[in-house]
Amino acid sequence: MTKKKRKPRYSTPENSAHEKQIRYMSLDLTDPEMKESSEISPDTARERGVSYEQFCNGASLIPAPLGWGLLHCTVRDKRGRRKRVTLATDDLTYHRAFVAAASRRDRGEPIELAVARYPFMRDGWPGPPRQRGSWPGGDPIPWRPAFRDACPQFIYSHHVHGLQKTETGKCREICALFSKGRSGAKWTTLDDEVAQTQSLIAIPEPELVFYAPPGVAVMPGWPISSDPEPCPLPVCSGI
Repeated sequence: MTKKKRKPRYSTPENSAHEKQIRYMSLDLTDPEMKESSEISPDTARERGVSYEQFCNGASLIPAPLGWGLLHCTVRDKRGRRKRVTLATDDLTYHRAFVAAASRRDRGEPIELAVARYPFMRDGWPGPPRQRGSWPGGDPIPWRPAFRDACPQFIYSHHVHGLQKTETGKCREICALFSKGRSGAKWTTLDDEVAQTQSLIAIPEPELVFYAPPGVAVMPGWPISSDPEPCPLPVCSGI
């Protein structure tokens, strides 16, 4: 007699971007409360007098066409204490609409955040500790999935080879790996040990250039507008 098949405990919606994603949330996002918000975009970069690439680099983000929206929240840890986390999205339209609605004092009912719109998260807030931040320069800035299926356990389906040049002038061949979760969240990973100084990564085909901050191996986004093609060779020897 065959055993009756159990129903799966979880299922992924066809269009998860329009779901609240409460049951898919990371355990590190318990009871999130938005405290502040910010943007990393071409417009805000011009206001600060820096290039958009440099602005993204400081937060370990690969430049998105329109920019990134950041939510600076507090969440409850395992001991019940509040700690700081930051959520990131490249859906700047939703980010601006949510912040505008959540900031209204006369809104009445609290607004629930669609976590699926913010697939990337990391601990702390940007800025020096004395300015209410906790992203000291030069330290690793790891980003993690904010909910299940935001990243498919970093299964690398696409990769391209390039050259990484650090500020000290040292160069090495690298492989940049691209993976995408079921919700569409994009991740870039470097396959080698992390460089300890700011580095420029140039990939000849297609012609791509992007910056990697110190101590960072995983970054949200892809430095290209379309999906990269899988490497045609079973074993690649670099460039």
